Amino acid sequence: MIYKKGLIKSQLAILKEKEWYHQRFDGCPGLMFLIGQMELKPEKRKGPGGEFVRHLVIYSQNRVDWYMDLDDLKRISGIFIKKSSREPYGIGQRLMKKWDKDKKALANKCQTIDKIDLSKLSDDSLKATYRDFVQTYLSWTTMSSLIDGFALGSDQFIQNELKKILDNKKIDRGQGIIFSTLTAPVNQSFINEAEISLLKVAAKISKNIKLKKIFEKNNSKIIAKQIKDYPKEYQALINHQQQYFWSKNNYVDANVLSTAHFIKEIKGLLKSKINIDQQIVRISNTPKHNQISKQKLSKELSLPKYLINLIEISETFTYWQDERKRYTFWATHYYSIFLKEIGQRFGYALNEMKYLLFEEVLALFDCRGHYVSPLEAKQRIDFCFHYDYKNSYETLSGLAARKFQKIIFPSNVKKDINDFRGLSASSGKAKGTVRIVKSVHEVNKVKSGDILVAVMTRPDYIVGIKKAAAIVTNEGGVTCHAAIVARELGIPCVIATKIATEVLKDGDLVEVNGNHGVVTILKRK
Repeated sequence: MIYKKGLIKSQLAILKEKEWYHQRFDGCPGLMFLIGQMELKPEKRKGPGGEFVRHLVIYSQNRVDWYMDLDDLKRISGIFIKKSSREPYGIGQRLMKKWDKDKKALANKCQTIDKIDLSKLSDDSLKATYRDFVQTYLSWTTMSSLIDGFALGSDQFIQNELKKILDNKKIDRGQGIIFSTLTAPVNQSFINEAEISLLKVAAKISKNIKLKKIFEKNNSKIIAKQIKDYPKEYQALINHQQQYFWSKNNYVDANVLSTAHFIKEIKGLLKSKINIDQQIVRISNTPKHNQISKQKLSKELSLPKYLINLIEISETFTYWQDERKRYTFWATHYYSIFLKEIGQRFGYALNEMKYLLFEEVLALFDCRGHYVSPLEAKQRIDFCFHYDYKNSYETLSGLAARKFQKIIFPSNVKKDINDFRGLSASSGKAKGTVRIVKSVHEVNKVKSGDILVAVMTRPDYIVGIKKAAAIVTNEGGVTCHAAIVARELGIPCVIATKIATEVLKDGDLVEVNGNHGVVTILKRK
């Protein structure tokens, strides 16, 4: 990507007229730019028109407001809608296989870095190793535009087509349930894999009466010492930690979860008195049950070929999207190690380095390309406005950034409405108190029975989601995180409302009707 001064101003008239798909999550430019860059990259595997043209991104205090051009989403989802009517079943699976080698290469690269002491490398070797790691990562994430373009652009089309079929068959009741069933995931998410793994460790411990008492009566430090006297259970804990130490990372935070962290979680499981074996079976069997229900319903409704194809693409891309998260969160660990070492050599704190883009990090080594000072990096942390267009970009901070934000995204949402609609992602009804979550650092304010409201949810919101009676989001498609998790937990979910976080406030009492995709405000705070 090439830095181009004045890029935003030169396209301001176009940007003001554009319609945008908005996402919000925890993230920083250094990590998000890597995915964004690959969404804009043309590539043979994607096919003609499979790349994005532009993004607009606002960063502030490790939070991201990510805006995608709706024209990009419509074009890419349109490609798959056309494919669905002319190609045989398995479109998504055939496409995903084209990236298998790159996924394996990234896994191997991460394992190689484990064996390298970056502090002992020369500047030239460090730069080459960093660049090689990023290029390996980028080769894997080039598929991002296909995943996001389809997932975010096809949901309304699939729902509309299904509604036509159901209306023709005079099936009026339960359309939301039918939609949720047909778009439910058929593969295990990495979050669920991690949960099953931890439950299996807890099951081993619960069956060892002596060790179980140690967990019940002592704090984590004492348990960490005494569990070593039980080799099988201790090794199971170590294996889990080594496999999932990265599982609560996101697009900014690299958390190395210790055995003490997992000991604490196991203590909580044992204290909760849940039937651990039943929980393992339930979570493990959910994808299989979804697949059976989906096949049965599809046969009963005699769905046409094109819709069956679109549902296959949806379920395959749900898995593919989850794999991207898995490897991205894993890579966040290694990318942060690089940034920390490079920052120490050039006088930048780690958080400042996270606000430098890939090419800007490379520029530190030889002063070629766009140079970003520590002062500018600090200004970016506070607030910056970033624009990608094809192979060029511009990042602004300070007053200029806020000026363009107000011009392109003026606030015009009416807040005096009583109800609003979205897409039904998981059926059911629930009443509760609104808790608006803007960041992973706010999930703890969600209490049992609350309604979790967000622009969109992320895997690291799971602690709050499990307490929520329902989920409501501004954005999302059939493969979005909120839709998938809500179905797994069996709670109502309404996505793609566009305005939920603007209309609602913490403390409002609402009813979420997942059967019809409606959110009703019962009482204002």
